[in-house]
Amino acid sequence: MPVQDVHAGREAFQRDLQLVLKDNTLTDKGWCQPDDLTLLVPMMAENVQQGQVDLYLLRLVFDHYPKGPPSAQFINPVTMNYVFPDDVRWVPSCEGLPDIHFHTNYGGSSGQVVCSSSTLEFYKVNHDVKPEHVWDPERMNFLTTLSAIRRALASTNYRGRSTQ
Repeated sequence: MPVQDVHAGREAFQRDLQLVLKDNTLTDKGWCQPDDLTLLVPMMAENVQQGQVDLYLLRLVFDHYPKGPPSAQFINPVTMNYVFPDDVRWVPSCEGLPDIHFHTNYGGSSGQVVCSSSTLEFYKVNHDVKPEHVWDPERMNFLTTLSAIRRALASTNYRGRSTQ
């Protein structure tokens, strides 16, 4: 489990954000940075079976970054929080993916967990992970996290909004 280091997280996040943005702005990407440790990223997913597109808001927090991945949580876009069970509809449902799962209330008491080795919560709940998937700050940044979540939302395993 990486140790929290707000100062290092702030510096690494700003550095990596500039590398990712290149000549773009946050507005160009549709992202929002409410404070110096948080990034809000809208994400869309198409439920092919139901013929509908769902919009989600992902909050990344960088207080353990870069030694650990960012915290990742889907939040209610009105309240900007996640409260179980009221906000489960703001969490996507994907079934049968080997490397990521979205839990609305992991284990009945841990709260929401985006279960992927590219998120901080994965390590907080002490998941086993193959060595090749362990977070490596030398070769990974927050785009690793966003890419893992986007792949899940773009897969045929996406089932729509969570209901439980």
